[in-house]
Amino acid sequence: MQGFRALIPFERVQSYRRTAKITRPGSAGKAGAFSLLLERHPELEALIVMELKAHHVVVRQGPKGLVVGGLSALHKQFRKRCLELGLTECDYPLVQAERGIRSLAAAVKSIATSSFETAARAALSQKRSGGVRPNVEGLPLVAANPYDAVEFDGHRVDVRLRVVFERVAGVEESFEIERVWLLTIIDICSRAVLGYHIVLEPEYSRFDVLKTVERAMVPWKAPTLTIPGLRYAPGAGMPSARLPELGYAAWNWFRFDNARANLAVDTLRLLTEIVGCGAHAGPACRPNERPHIERFFGTLGSVLTHRLPGTTGTAPHDPRRRIAELTASSPAVIRLDELIELTAVAIANYNASAHDSLGGRSPLEMLAYYVREKCIALRWLAEPMRRHLCLLQHEHEGHVRGSIVNGVRPYIHFFGARYTSHILAGRADLIGQAVRLYFDVEDVRALRVFDVSGRELCVVEVQGSWRHTAHTLRMRKEISALVRERKMRITHTEDPVQCYLDYLRKGAGKRRRAASKAEVARRAVENASPSPKAPPGPADKHKPDPGVEKQAAPVTAVGKTSEPVKGKRLIIGSGQVFSR
Repeated sequence: MQGFRALIPFERVQSYRRTAKITRPGSAGKAGAFSLLLERHPELEALIVMELKAHHVVVRQGPKGLVVGGLSALHKQFRKRCLELGLTECDYPLVQAERGIRSLAAAVKSIATSSFETAARAALSQKRSGGVRPNVEGLPLVAANPYDAVEFDGHRVDVRLRVVFERVAGVEESFEIERVWLLTIIDICSRAVLGYHIVLEPEYSRFDVLKTVERAMVPWKAPTLTIPGLRYAPGAGMPSARLPELGYAAWNWFRFDNARANLAVDTLRLLTEIVGCGAHAGPACRPNERPHIERFFGTLGSVLTHRLPGTTGTAPHDPRRRIAELTASSPAVIRLDELIELTAVAIANYNASAHDSLGGRSPLEMLAYYVREKCIALRWLAEPMRRHLCLLQHEHEGHVRGSIVNGVRPYIHFFGARYTSHILAGRADLIGQAVRLYFDVEDVRALRVFDVSGRELCVVEVQGSWRHTAHTLRMRKEISALVRERKMRITHTEDPVQCYLDYLRKGAGKRRRAASKAEVARRAVENASPSPKAPPGPADKHKPDPGVEKQAAPVTAVGKTSEPVKGKRLIIGSGQVFSR
């Protein structure tokens, strides 16, 4: 029974399948003959599929429909294969006047358009829209609530930048640097940007990915604005600042691309073990699998970067890029400090602006509705884990070195430098033991040491000339490489970091890479504390942290004085030297 569907003209419930033999010559009476030929000889259909996959045959969109390119070469191979299968010149399709070339073209179009993937591949499409993804086990297709799933990606900022160095007091000199990276985490449901991080390196690393995750979870502090007239919009900010209950909130799924920094062991360890979320890497070369973060980068470019002087545009043929190239000799290139402030204001205002996809609400209003009105269930980092912020940093496996026979006190060797403390120097039982080291890549002058079972041992500080100036792990590696290559010489009395800064400033006017590295080193020195400081660790209620310098704070316990406690001076043997 078909009901009213039987009244539709020329509607069939099954596709036509020919059963009759071809008895008369000519073009008439051949309906379904080519399909019957492919059904009897699967080798012919396999030939068509193979040529489509090899892109020897291309299907393009023409003004009157699909057009098949490379059909003549395919038709020659098709006739040759028919003869190999035992067909003669008196058999179909070789008996036809055009040898079945039009039926072959129709078959190619039918096979190529059997699915969107095959059609796009046959048309040599460079990119394809995301569409509906297959339902990965455990991964929701749609984020129903905030923090169900977030997207992460890095974007190369489309602006030429300059930095300013002070040669002598009151004399400044500016150099152009390379373009910087903007790493961002955005919530899918509310479209709110949870955190971002600006990277001045040519490529971002796993350390930068972990720093972005940390900034998305730790409550946000608005940076100070120095540009005249620049201000935040009413109600603008980051979710962790406008909604205090979202501080240290964790998400359930973390989506990213297949960059090597995203798939690093440290990145996956932090996401799965510390944050406790699922890590989902989409297919390669498919940016539309993360449409929300890509759309945000497009919005940021239209409202900020593409409107700034010195913009590089979206492509080499962008007219805005050509206008910037005409004025390349002029100083109309934005400074890095200005870009950092403008980016902070643009992202904060983005969270407070209305979105059409949210029904006219802003991302912050959407979050407030779900969190405070619907009272959705959220997941936060546990209180002990918040005190263990060093776990959000980077883990490194090391060993305690030393020698009882030679009188060398215990120490830890970490990337070309010795680390120790008064606590570690007195622990002879730790010599040869494996330990876990947690450090902040922005200042590696201090490490927090744990044993293999997870107990915290102490905080160790770097010895020698490395302790004078703050430096990153990348800076230490580059300094060591320059010394090995004999491009830079450092005596035992010189500060290697200051020598490295002088070396970079000399080449800043010749290479943008050197200017970028010099700016990274300068910011690392300025933003770090004067004394070595380890990554934040747990707050022990019973005793102070042995590795952190004691402060003169009043003690309320009975029998204790308010004076700071002074440790006894240790007599250190010749095998270990502490620099002060």
